[in-house]
Formats: sequence, C-alpha cells, structure tokens
Amino acid sequence: MKKETTFTFPKELKPYEKALEHTILPFIKIKEQIDKEPKIFESKFGGNPYLPKESEHPIDSYGAPMLLLAQINFSEAPSIEDMPKTGIIQFFITAKEEIDYGQDPDDITSQKNFRVIYYDNVITDETQLTTDFSYINEYNLDFDMFPIQREIGLSFEMNEEPLSCEDYRFEELCDTNESMNALCENDDDFDLYADLYGRGHKVGGYCYCAQTDPRVYSDELREYDVLLLQIDSDENENGDIMFGDSGVANFFIKKDDLKNLNFKDILYNWDCS
Repeated sequence: MKKETTFTFPKELKPYEKALEHTILPFIKIKEQIDKEPKIFESKFGGNPYLPKESEHPIDSYGAPMLLLAQINFSEAPSIEDMPKTGIIQFFITAKEEIDYGQDPDDITSQKNFRVIYYDNVITDETQLTTDFSYINEYNLDFDMFPIQREIGLSFEMNEEPLSCEDYRFEELCDTNESMNALCENDDDFDLYADLYGRGHKVGGYCYCAQTDPRVYSDELREYDVLLLQIDSDENENGDIMFGDSGVANFFIKKDDLKNLNFKDILYNWDCS
C-alpha cells in the first residue's frame, strides 16, 4: 500500500478493507471530451496520429497503414510512478477486416498487427508534422468495424483503486484470505465491488477483462505487470467506442521496460462478453 492515500471504501465493503488496503494503486483516469477537437499532438482516441515528417506510419502485416487507437501526451496528464512524465505514446491496430482488432491469439505480444510507439520529444510546429493522411484511403480498410468511430479528445485525473476482481491475482487473494473468501461468496458485495473497480479508460491501476485476464495462463505472461492502457467500450447512447460486444482492450508492459521507455515488448489483449 502507498504510504499516503486518500482512498476510502464504501461502508458495504469496509469488512474487506484490511485484506485489500495493501493492493491500492494510483492510476490516471481518462475521460472523453466529446466536444473537444484535439490538435494533432494532443491526447485523443482515434483520429489522425502525431507523425513527424521524418517518421514512417506504422504498417500492418498486409502492408497497409494501421489506424490510431489512442494517443497520450503525458505532458497533459498527472504524473504517476514509472510512467513517462513527458512525450507521446501511441497505440495503433490494423483496420483490415480479416484481423481481429490486431490481436494474434497465438502470440498476444506480436506487434505485427498492432504497434506501440513512443516519441520522447514532441514537436508542436505543425509544419514539421504530417497533416495529410489521404494516403490511408488508398487501402481497403474496414473503417466501419474499427472500434473507435471518431476522434475524441481526452482529459485526465488522478485516482486510486484496489485490486480488481478480473485481475488474475484477485482469485489468488480470495483463496488465501478468509475475509476475501467471504467477499467472493457474498453476491451483493461482490457485484458492488465488481461495479466499482476495474472498468473504464485508464493508464495504470488494475485491468478489467470481459472474460479472463490472459496473464493467468503462464508465469511468462505475468511478467507484464503494468497496465499501460485500458480502453473500455462506451455504454452511453453515442457508442463511439465498441470492442465487439461491449468488450475492453488492455495493453500491458514489463515494469523494467517501462522505466527504460522500451515499448517493443507489449502484451495486447481484448475480449468481450
């Protein structure tokens, strides 16, 4: 547990506080700004990416340009441990219909149809940036099936949360702690806990998975111990973000790689109910 925290559990979950307080982590909550028109170097979901003229647009295994899923300019966000303080990190996935949102089920760390890119020095002079992306239209991309249907500006705020019930470590904690076992057996308390923690768009904190945290399957995958980005489906009437049937996308990274700003080894998973 952090030495200083303002986190409090609701009264219904107070009986489990002692078992969970050591799991509390800070995270950056991402909020959609529907009416904002972000500049090309600002944080966003979807839209055209920040791309210096000397840089190449990431290409998928079909030879087609990938589309921007998310772009985080860390100078606009609160600072949390191990995350970059500045620079832009981008998340691309293929828009080819044959590919399942860029995920390779046989190797969920293969970046052949998704890509994570980091720019440490952000150029704000748009004359030095690519602004004409009409070349993307030359490829047979399935824009209608892309999970983010329009460019969405972002804002950020600090938050904290305990271990989510979808994180692979939750079941382990329930198996070894009597209080947590009681939480798992109390349907009302468990449903409240599941509703409160894990979901939403975020950087850091704990993941939400519609089915199973993929790290449960091997010690090797458990080395990806930091949630770099989570994008959840929108449940509002706009429905601008939708992974399959109300699914969620997670990008995980190893802590040492994050500290070294090495984004070549990423675990990417999405699933839906």
